[in-house]
Amino acid sequence: MTDSAYSWFPGHMRRAMRRLEQDLEMADAVLFVLEARLPESSRHPELEAMLRKRGRLLFYVLAKADLADPAATESWLTCLREQGHQAIALNAVKGSGAGALTPTLEKLAARIAEQRARKKLNPRDPRLVVVGIPNVGKSSLLNRLVGRKRAMTGDRPGVTRGKQWVVAAGRWQVMDTPGILYPRIEGMDRLACLAATGCVREEAIPSEEAAAYLLARLVKLGQSQAFLSGEDLPGEPFELLEETGRRKGFLLKGARVDTERTARWVLQVFREGRAGRITLELPPNACTTGA
Repeated sequence: MTDSAYSWFPGHMRRAMRRLEQDLEMADAVLFVLEARLPESSRHPELEAMLRKRGRLLFYVLAKADLADPAATESWLTCLREQGHQAIALNAVKGSGAGALTPTLEKLAARIAEQRARKKLNPRDPRLVVVGIPNVGKSSLLNRLVGRKRAMTGDRPGVTRGKQWVVAAGRWQVMDTPGILYPRIEGMDRLACLAATGCVREEAIPSEEAAAYLLARLVKLGQSQAFLSGEDLPGEPFELLEETGRRKGFLLKGARVDTERTARWVLQVFREGRAGRITLELPPNACTTGA
């Protein structure tokens, strides 16, 4: 595959975008979930533009923060806040409750209660809509907010296919939505990182290519110790993959490297966090106001 744009926007994602635009009429606030290891590539420009147009209160949640580098996560939070956004980091899998979101959601609930009382309307809990690209941790966040496992979760994109309203009585109502991938992914490097974090389907890119480009990114970041170390590393992605397989002893007859097995191992180790807390995208040196 060449280093060009990858276009993939299935019909169910187009329909999900249209449904989401309608569902936003019922929302008091939107929780936009980003992958903490990949904050820039897990944003969705078209979806963000729609949210701004609708004028809904928007919070960015950097999920899976326990897998990302803490210093990089803090830098990303600073960057998003400098852009005028509200942003927090959350471990959406192991934690419980709203965590760092609690003060903000309590203020939202108080504001809604005041507005409804002023209009002589019956009280109701805030309505939250959870959005994001596939497999960034949306359903896990919902489960954390409602305190019990109600939404389907998984380590592959596309687990959630339809909207789900879940009520946590006395606190909030939460809607989980299907992951919506943006229609055009620019560059092999970005596609490989999305594949490495499980945000695109496996058929979007061969595992060998995803692992090779992931290794190249880790070497560039100085974070490849779990796979490769040393000063005389190869310079090309597929050479890095072969060197990794050779060092692990993943060999076929004739001492050829089993690149498929090597790729599976690399991707599994990274996805499970066994390579350490690694952030694949660092924020720009200077953040400008505006999305």
